[in-house]
Amino acid sequence: MNRRGFLQMLGGALSAPLMPPVSLGAATVGTATKAAYPALAMKLAMDQAKHRVSFSVFSMAQQLGLQMDQAEALMVDLSKKGVVGPLQGATKAGRWARSQQWQRPAGSVVATKNVARNASSTQPRTQTPNSTAPRADAKKEKTMDKYQKLSGIAAPMPLVNIDTDMIIPKIFLKTIKRSGLGANLFDEMRFDRQGNEIEDFVLNQPAYREAEILVAGDNFGCGSSREHAPWALADFGIKAIVSTSFADIFYNNCFKNGILPIVLPQEAVDVLMKDAEKGSNARMDVDLEAQTVTTSDGEVFSFELDSFKKHCLLEGLDDIGLTMEKASAIDAFESKASTARPWV
Repeated sequence: MNRRGFLQMLGGALSAPLMPPVSLGAATVGTATKAAYPALAMKLAMDQAKHRVSFSVFSMAQQLGLQMDQAEALMVDLSKKGVVGPLQGATKAGRWARSQQWQRPAGSVVATKNVARNASSTQPRTQTPNSTAPRADAKKEKTMDKYQKLSGIAAPMPLVNIDTDMIIPKIFLKTIKRSGLGANLFDEMRFDRQGNEIEDFVLNQPAYREAEILVAGDNFGCGSSREHAPWALADFGIKAIVSTSFADIFYNNCFKNGILPIVLPQEAVDVLMKDAEKGSNARMDVDLEAQTVTTSDGEVFSFELDSFKKHCLLEGLDDIGLTMEKASAIDAFESKASTARPWV
């Protein structure tokens, strides 16, 4: 047996159902007797499809306690119902490869903030709730822009301990792209289970739909270290966050994604919070060069900032950008190394 055959055999063994087939009722469905599966398995799979984008026969068999043939028949029936898309790839024999992923069709998509601005705020979200399906308006990946002087609407979020799972729930951490996550920013607070906007949430209110600054409570960005949190904030359009303190990892990740986290004393945050509560008629100014925040009434607060982090934001340099500043030195080193060790 060659290596490929051995790995396929091993994969089949490891992916077999972890539980014996469950008794879900006498009724069974499926086109063949061998592949018949309990009728309730279809309902359970449909429920999972409300919260998941991708599936595999292996995972379906494990989670529902089905045999592999039963799970494969279930996936075929789900595709006929339009719940999942066709499998990507097939074997030479024409059978769909069980290890490949089935994808839920994108269907209607949720616009990110730049598109949503022109939509009616009363319209329900057309995308399935808690979905990470590709968005038609997702921005192309790009490097950081140079941080400009900011004059924008500030949204008040007086909650303390806003963690990264509140910022972007874990079910959306299925992408390595920085774009598209803004549609699901604060998803569980912005939308109900039917996908409709929750009117009371600050970013759903007309005055704050175009907010570029958040004034938040203590310990913002705590919890897991997911960088998707600043990705989602930046994609929504947030460029500065004011709080009395930030979680360390989140704080550092902000600078790598073009967001300025500003730490100020509680007294100053209280003033800025009240200013933000005035709505869209009050614009707050953030001057990174001068390291100041100015209220709509002209009250100025100065903040401290590491000089290196400030330089990176002003020049639009993330980790890759910092490396590429040394491109000429890297090229010279590689050229010298290639000459000295041509066999490498």
